[in-house]
Amino acid sequence: MEIAFMTDPDTGRCALYDEAPGGGEYDDPNSLLNGPLNDPVTWLANLYFHSDFNYMEVSHGPTNTGISHAAVSASSSSAPLAATVPFGWYAASATHLLLTHNLGYVPNAMVYVSGGNVIWPGMPVQVAGDGGARYVSVYCTSTEVRLYEYASTGPSTLPATSLTYTVIVFKNPPAPSGNTLLDFDPSTGAVQMGLGKFNSSRRYLQVVPGGSPFGIAYGRTIDLKNGAVRAVRPDGVTYDPVPVGLTMGLSRIQFYPTVYGASMGYNGSFSGPPQIMVQAP
Repeated sequence: MEIAFMTDPDTGRCALYDEAPGGGEYDDPNSLLNGPLNDPVTWLANLYFHSDFNYMEVSHGPTNTGISHAAVSASSSSAPLAATVPFGWYAASATHLLLTHNLGYVPNAMVYVSGGNVIWPGMPVQVAGDGGARYVSVYCTSTEVRLYEYASTGPSTLPATSLTYTVIVFKNPPAPSGNTLLDFDPSTGAVQMGLGKFNSSRRYLQVVPGGSPFGIAYGRTIDLKNGAVRAVRPDGVTYDPVPVGLTMGLSRIQFYPTVYGASMGYNGSFSGPPQIMVQAP
């Protein structure tokens, strides 16, 4: 198997890849061996670079934004039924502005907190240890990047806290323009490919093994066992929001002793996925 770099004037594509099986003329963009060029999704494992892909050009950031999260009162009960531990799921919620981008469309964005943990929807960013926690999700509008938070509480108040969130916003990929498939500017060292869709002088998100502060979970981050969840952040910190000591009971007759069931807490062994390290130059 040979490594090939190929361009196609008819489609405006450029690609670097391991040739596919099937043979054919090496200089024919539509031959079987050049399948990764004009059928990149099918031959994704063969590709090192393809001008059709979105390489996540950075539009804004990294930008640090400090957010003050308010205290959340302790839970007085967990449900209409009897419970051994006070616990409340949706004790408070709020939204916060992280960054104004004014791109005029809803972009992709990446936000990280607490030592480089890239936020996934509902990630815990503060844990009280008795069922209290603060969870956050990131969302974008055509002008802003915003943070939504909600909190659970146990028998203790979830304290107020101030956290710094680092925001990176990505542009949509540019449309092809002009007629240059491949160009190198010796004065700047910039390489352009694919009718201007890729330009090495732009700021792209980069995969960097180790040494980068941005850790993205490389798989699912939530597990369910015994009716309870476990959340694992990219740095490996594990949180079980349902207290192990939480049990529920039901009495059919007033004043009759309540019999409680088994623990409602998580009882699995999920340790989370590996992470991929990235950086924004």
